Amino acid sequence: MSQPFQPSEPTMIGLSEKAHPLLRRLKEDGHFAEMADAYRFGIALALAHGVIPDEPTAPRATIFSVATVDPDREIATAIRTIIDTEGLPVYRWAERLAEWGVAELARRAEDGDVDVAALLEEAAALSEQGTE
Repeated sequence: MSQPFQPSEPTMIGLSEKAHPLLRRLKEDGHFAEMADAYRFGIALALAHGVIPDEPTAPRATIFSVATVDPDREIATAIRTIIDTEGLPVYRWAERLAEWGVAELARRAEDGDVDVAALLEEAAALSEQGTE
């Protein structure tokens, strides 16, 4: 019995060249201690909002190794659990989600601090709506 086709996973991930400076700015402005933290949070924010983003615009900037962003594969597991990856590599989905999430975080940062507590409350409210 043959195993189902497993797409080849990238070992390096990133953002579009448009979103990469936004990620850098989130760190430089002190919203996040590390760019990887903002990247991970962007993925989680997109998942919480139920976003199904399009492919990021080219050109792309490779920023992180998968091992840096998701050493225990917890992000991959979350994405596979929540989204039908449509046969695409899960870390390509992670890039799509991060693209949306980083842009959203940058938009919110324009108004001052990124209120992580408010974002978590918002995500919880969205989750509650989804279970009703």
